[in-house]
Amino acid sequence: MFDNNSYPRMRFVEAIPVEHKKQVFFYLRDPLEIATAPLVFSPPELYLVTLFDGRHSLHDVKLEFGRKFRGVMLLDEQIHSLLEELDTHYYLDNPRFQQYIQKIQKEFHQSPVRKAWHAGGSYAAEPTQLKKQIDEFYTHPNGAGIPNGKLTKDKSTQQTLRAIMVPHIDLRVDGPCYTHAYRTLLEQSDAELFIILGVAHSGGEGFFITTDKDFETPLGTVETDREFLERWQQNSGQNLSVEEWAHRTEHSIEFQLPFLQHGLKRPFKIIPVLCGSLEPLLLDSEKARNWDEIENLIESLQKTYQQQGKRAAFILSVDLAHMGPKFGDPDPITEREAGQIKMADHNMFDIVSGLDREKFFEMVKEDLLDRRVDACSALYTLLSLMNNGKGELLSYGQNLQPDTQSLVSYASMAFYEG
Repeated sequence: MFDNNSYPRMRFVEAIPVEHKKQVFFYLRDPLEIATAPLVFSPPELYLVTLFDGRHSLHDVKLEFGRKFRGVMLLDEQIHSLLEELDTHYYLDNPRFQQYIQKIQKEFHQSPVRKAWHAGGSYAAEPTQLKKQIDEFYTHPNGAGIPNGKLTKDKSTQQTLRAIMVPHIDLRVDGPCYTHAYRTLLEQSDAELFIILGVAHSGGEGFFITTDKDFETPLGTVETDREFLERWQQNSGQNLSVEEWAHRTEHSIEFQLPFLQHGLKRPFKIIPVLCGSLEPLLLDSEKARNWDEIENLIESLQKTYQQQGKRAAFILSVDLAHMGPKFGDPDPITEREAGQIKMADHNMFDIVSGLDREKFFEMVKEDLLDRRVDACSALYTLLSLMNNGKGELLSYGQNLQPDTQSLVSYASMAFYEG
């Protein structure tokens, strides 16, 4: 199958450093989750894999590896064995992979529902166990406590809960942090439509990527409001679902649904939206065009929100900083640096709590993109939609991972208008 004139090419994957018995290895993560098995490589093996770039023949690969490791010449059998393993599990970009992904994409597009991808992993797959798991998040010492089951909105404040910001960190890491936002939502909002602004972790060109599929979870099927989506697309003049493939494995929408199903005792629908990056707005050559397009999309969302006539609330499913070797930084995160990240996050909370979109955008340019804060687009959208009011921090957390020496921060917030 492979010979010295072959030019193998790897698909885009992430190489995440992990430490085991004081040795560093690299775990290959496929963002599209197409690969059928995880692979772990030593540093020399990873270097060999990086040479499979479509520009090096296997003859070139052997020479480059020999130069890097002082004359070590790999046997053809060693290289072929590694390539066969990569090919077997669909890590190579070749006709076999293309045929496989076309099959998967066709199945996804033809399905009327988006199936629960992370059930049985990040959260329980059995309904009774999932309900118990969520109950325990509420009653955990760091949780918000069980909601009282009825609306307790203080009418004297004349403020309406417009949105909550919730983590999408793995529920096994900090499910209790979610509960502070959801208790607030359950006790202070009578919304029947939830516009969920998640993050397009697996890419996509659009600033907003939607789908009209309903979403399955172990607790049942959550219906997507297709009438709202159709009207939004008419108002925007764009097909917002053209890249719906990005929803297939994305967790930022999925992780919110069991909390809604668990807590709400009334029918509801959702608008699932994955947000792209604000970074194109910082490119001078494309700034005007990109700015106009993004502003049009946000304005059309606001127009549709005002037209649709349902009680609605926004859910921002986002995390904050992503720092350390796992995310491309050269050095591990220390406790001192974790404290600095916390201070920087709280500076951001102060800005967004004042609903100051311009200051927030300056912060995006000066700090947030460098810290890989994935909340930028969803927060910018919300601040564009809210005229007055305030934000309130409810809970904050950090996940400092010992094996990767990397950190993710996250928070729950509530946003009031009026």
